[in-house]
Amino acid sequence: MKNICVVIGMDARFHYLKQALSSEWDVKMFSSTVWDEKLKNKINHLQPKVIFLPIQALAVETLFELPKSCEVLFIGKNNDAIEQEIKKMDIHTFYYLEDEQWIWDNANLTAEGLINYFYTHEKQAIYNKKFIITGYGRVGKRLAYALHHLGASVIIAVRSEHQLYEAKSYGFQIEALENLLTNQKDNSAYLINTIPFKWLPKSGALNFNKVYDLASDPGCLLESDEQIPTNYAHALSLPGMYFPRDAGYLIAQAVQTFLTKVEGE
Repeated sequence: MKNICVVIGMDARFHYLKQALSSEWDVKMFSSTVWDEKLKNKINHLQPKVIFLPIQALAVETLFELPKSCEVLFIGKNNDAIEQEIKKMDIHTFYYLEDEQWIWDNANLTAEGLINYFYTHEKQAIYNKKFIITGYGRVGKRLAYALHHLGASVIIAVRSEHQLYEAKSYGFQIEALENLLTNQKDNSAYLINTIPFKWLPKSGALNFNKVYDLASDPGCLLESDEQIPTNYAHALSLPGMYFPRDAGYLIAQAVQTFLTKVEGE
């Protein structure tokens, strides 16, 4: 008899996560991102050995309390309620969004997803277009590489001097982030933000043809939702949007690697 693994979430990737895990686990899916009394009771009834939480932070409406059967908890975005429960229980925890191999593999899918998003919404070629990428982490690097090889002109804008000159060493144009809005006023350029904090004023967004914000909520805009520029697109979860099968299997790979490690201890 297989041990039970509970997967909570509504992301399209989780269907393929279930497929990948089902050969070894009895996987039960709950399409929810809210921890309420009803969900809590259902999970307690199942007594799962493994619980997999949503990618986005779980909304907690009742006491977050795991069943005593739970030995392994997979966490996407954390919150105080989850953290407090972890401290009370002697369980293995794995923050799957922080797994280094997953981060790099997912960055590849995000870059390819942005390209697909651009083709779908702009209905133009990338060749000979100008893209300014703010941030030069994993996603920024994979995007710069992909866009460059499709014939785009790529500028990297960051605060870190180390990252600026790293980008320059790979042949990209560079711009200090603090000078970007002053020096780059080419309304034909597309801005792609990967920096996970608010830094871009509404007036600055209007300097560009389009702003594609890939950073998690709340994105890079300084103003409130009522003041979102018409040329701004908050393009989240691109791997799940365009490649749910590939993205789901990537998560499953990280999960299976961790479970194998736990079993070997």
